[in-house]
Amino acid sequence: MLMHSKDRAADELHNGQKKHFVPVWLICLVLFSILSVLSIRLIPPFLRRFEEPASFVSDSAEVSFQLSEPAASSDIPAEAEGGLSGQKDSVPSISTSDEEAAARPLSDTGANTSALETSPVSPSVPPVPGTDDGYGIPEWGHIHQYHGGICTVCGQEPELLSSFLPHEFYKKTDRAGTVELHQYEIPAYANGGYGTYNKCFNIYLPWNYDEAKRYNVLVLIHGGGGDQDSWLNDVYPYEEEGIEMCGRVILDNMFEKGICEPCIVVCPVTEIPQCQGLLASTNQLRQELREFILPYVAEHYSTYAEGGSLEAIQSARDHFGLGGLSNGALFVYEGGMRYNYDLFGSYAAFSGNGEPWTTVAVLTQTDRFKDLSMNCYFTGAGTQNDWQQNYTKIGYDYFLEHLPYLHEGKNAWHVDVEGEHEWKVWFTDLFNALPLMFPS
Repeated sequence: MLMHSKDRAADELHNGQKKHFVPVWLICLVLFSILSVLSIRLIPPFLRRFEEPASFVSDSAEVSFQLSEPAASSDIPAEAEGGLSGQKDSVPSISTSDEEAAARPLSDTGANTSALETSPVSPSVPPVPGTDDGYGIPEWGHIHQYHGGICTVCGQEPELLSSFLPHEFYKKTDRAGTVELHQYEIPAYANGGYGTYNKCFNIYLPWNYDEAKRYNVLVLIHGGGGDQDSWLNDVYPYEEEGIEMCGRVILDNMFEKGICEPCIVVCPVTEIPQCQGLLASTNQLRQELREFILPYVAEHYSTYAEGGSLEAIQSARDHFGLGGLSNGALFVYEGGMRYNYDLFGSYAAFSGNGEPWTTVAVLTQTDRFKDLSMNCYFTGAGTQNDWQQNYTKIGYDYFLEHLPYLHEGKNAWHVDVEGEHEWKVWFTDLFNALPLMFPS
């Protein structure tokens, strides 16, 4: 028997039929690599399908301008490490040919122009007599002014929605605001300050915008795969309800119905042309906000800041808010709180957070930040997306536990909205958060 077995083995070896066994660990390694590649490629597009619009609306005025090359280092806190250590931080300036360029721009004068044309915004409906903004008196008699979670006029607490917005807020109104597109060239902060990027942002002005008045400013950041139009111009069909959703229409209705005071809304682009990833985009935009976008808005529009200097914006911090969805919510923490906490007094993060323990450490240990508080901290997420819902709530709970100036129901709120990782949830989040962000 033994001889027979040896002979058969010899024959198999001679005929090239000897079996070779692949180690189990090697098979597992190959399968793990394949699954990793598939998850990287398939999961982000799957999430983005909830954020990308089905159609596009564009009736924006445009203006273009160019920034000069970097000239001086920026005042970014070293404690807020997240990817800029060793980079060349620089301060851009607007190249203008005359002092009249400080007026609010409304029309396109060509790419990278230095002279900015202006024209007035004309209301589409005559103002109602006896009111400052022309919207008239809300049916309940006043616009709620919340402070410490209570309306200072009527004593009511805010009524926060946890389901789809009423259909009336998606219907176009005659009292529609104006959206302007601003194009600019900016130093490539994400590339160490070498080279430039061509970027843009949209700015929404409420109906009957009046330069004689002062307006709060809300900066809204889009999610992955979005751009400057995501929050304002893009239209998202909601087939189950048979309606279309558009952010600017919701804002028009909120202001017309007296849900909150009319405000200016700024929507920049996070991604950079070279697609260097989320970290690079965050590093780039957080400096653009500080060095250019906020100073430009404060200088050219009627805000509570006395001019476009950082000092003026810091003094008016209570009247500047920052919000975002998904990847934009990540930016609220990493690009907003960690780097620009001295410029924004209120924050809203929808369906996402960004390492709350790191953010809390920055807020409590950075000299420029540790004596500041927060007027409003709002988070929200969809109930049918467990990981985003839990992820968002974890950040909210951690903040309330470690930041002594946050108190639930006073200046901090979390609302779970019926839905998934989708726009009908985020528009409801915006509806809930905006009236709370700028206390009277």
